[in-house]
Amino acid sequence: MPFEGISSWDTIVNYNNYFHQECYTWLLNNRTLLAGFDANGQSVVAEADESYFFHRKYHRGRQRRGQWIVGLVDRSSVRCWFEAVTRRDAPTLQRIISDHVLPIVTDAWRGYNNMGHLNNGIYQHEVIVHQQQFADSVHADIHTETIEGQWMLVKRKLRYQAGTSRGLFASYLAEFQRLHEHKEHVFGKYLELLCNNYNT
Repeated sequence: MPFEGISSWDTIVNYNNYFHQECYTWLLNNRTLLAGFDANGQSVVAEADESYFFHRKYHRGRQRRGQWIVGLVDRSSVRCWFEAVTRRDAPTLQRIISDHVLPIVTDAWRGYNNMGHLNNGIYQHEVIVHQQQFADSVHADIHTETIEGQWMLVKRKLRYQAGTSRGLFASYLAEFQRLHEHKEHVFGKYLELLCNNYNT
């Protein structure tokens, strides 16, 4: 977003942090639902994956404890949900998926093993083993390429912004989710978000 006429770097940083936090507040108060069925009754697929943030690559840079993020993306609209987790076990993954998504494709991480039986079998669950392939060679619709693309976008955004704070990390993810969904109308959606947050 432009900062015309603002010369104070501290003011710009504070404004950005405020915006991140408002996005986070909005997401806490508005449940994000992905996939399910389209207007014609056809199922829409979501993809799920986990990625590790804040780690060093090639043993370069300052060493610090990393953070696992579970990511979900709606393959039709590319709407997304990112959540920081302390564990990637089955109960954690099942809770996130139950809260936000219907039919799903995942990688072969063992935490997803019983996803097809969750909620009395409501999920049609397909699996990709990344050590072997990133897309099914027979069924072209079985892949996790969409969520892999989302990881690239969100990590690029965090890498090019002026530093990241672990304490604000959840709000950075919230801002990405909100702006990624409304890239063409950022300022208007921001005003709408504020109205929603403050019930005006």
